[in-house]
Amino acid sequence: MILSLVVFIVYRNARVNRIPDDKITIDDIRIRMMGEELVGLKALDGFLAPAQSAKLVESHERAISQLSENAHTPADRLHVAIIAGEILGKEQALTRLDVLTHAQPDPELEADIAALRQIYFDNATALDSSSQNRLIRRHDYFARVALAYGVASSMEPRKSIEAGGRRATLMLGVVALIVLVMLLGGVGLFITAIVLWVKGRMRRMYVRDPDASTAYLEGFAIYFVLFFLGLGLLRRYIGWKNLQWEWLALLIIPVVMFWFATRGSSSVEQRTALGWHTGKGIFREIGAGIAGYLVGIVVMIPGLIITYFLIKHTGLSPDNSPIFRMLEGNRWHVLGVYALVSVYAPVMEETMFRGALFHHLRRRWGWAISAPIVAFIFAVIHPQGWVAVPALGSIAMVLAGLREWRGSLIAPMVAHACNNFIVVTIALLVFR
Repeated sequence: MILSLVVFIVYRNARVNRIPDDKITIDDIRIRMMGEELVGLKALDGFLAPAQSAKLVESHERAISQLSENAHTPADRLHVAIIAGEILGKEQALTRLDVLTHAQPDPELEADIAALRQIYFDNATALDSSSQNRLIRRHDYFARVALAYGVASSMEPRKSIEAGGRRATLMLGVVALIVLVMLLGGVGLFITAIVLWVKGRMRRMYVRDPDASTAYLEGFAIYFVLFFLGLGLLRRYIGWKNLQWEWLALLIIPVVMFWFATRGSSSVEQRTALGWHTGKGIFREIGAGIAGYLVGIVVMIPGLIITYFLIKHTGLSPDNSPIFRMLEGNRWHVLGVYALVSVYAPVMEETMFRGALFHHLRRRWGWAISAPIVAFIFAVIHPQGWVAVPALGSIAMVLAGLREWRGSLIAPMVAHACNNFIVVTIALLVFR
């Protein structure tokens, strides 16, 4: 049952990767981020000396060339044309639009190209309000950049576009600094952990149970069926598109625990098997989770690099639509998102993956076999697609390492929460 569901989910996610039109992909994110940064840098051009301005223009040209390499779909190439028009002038935009026209785009995109040509030949006011709204509805930020062409800096939408660009440039700098500090801290802790391990001062707290029954594998299968088939089909049938309905999945845990009890597993055995205990103390385990996550950054980097090269050489991009759609809304909605990714997901996924499934596999095999199996299943069932498997798998390996080291699930849950919290916070800083 587990293998069948995994195959089905992988097939579904692979099909999603081939339908990029209404999905937010890594390419979309990269083009949007670089586009906002270029707009922000251009807004600062007036404060630079002539020699610095000349260097900035050269860097802009290189950046636009890099954006062109990352544009794999007609919509992406249209967005790059808009950014090129804003940064390098309308001739650059019109040249790219001509190339798009020769490729015979679909009628919708062809209408967008015609509207953009009208903007660059005349101005944004030449478009009627319905055409402007249509362009914004289809291309959001990039449409607003195009509609700001030729508009004075003190007037809208130019004023908002430049202010947003300066803010994005500042936020990207802050994010880069935070990531650098975390990386340096992680490297230091990684070296410290190796030294302590060699000296025998770090020991595995997880205790495997070779006599355990298959109840925990059965419980994981029940979770898989109820979550992906039961809750998934229910949400689709009723039309629950809000991801906050995921909280209902917590009701699966009592069902699984009841199954463990019927299979003869006592409450003490269940807590030990799932890692539902305080280990060496709650606060100590929380600290271990934070430190373990920082150490794990060193392990995650190779996975992220492999995913990057897969994206670059295959032209496929992970689907990040759910997380970015979740960021739309008021502050209470955003707080709900944080609760979902930093509380619900760590509790649910760690209990089932690093708890039940990991414990079952460890009864027979060592960590070096059990952890990759759990990590692979964890990675492939996520909706980002197979190109993201190395990145997600590396994170899952870190979480399995924390389970082995601490025994308790508190540390993996905390590390999982840290990862999700950081991802959402960076997305909020850059895109809100």
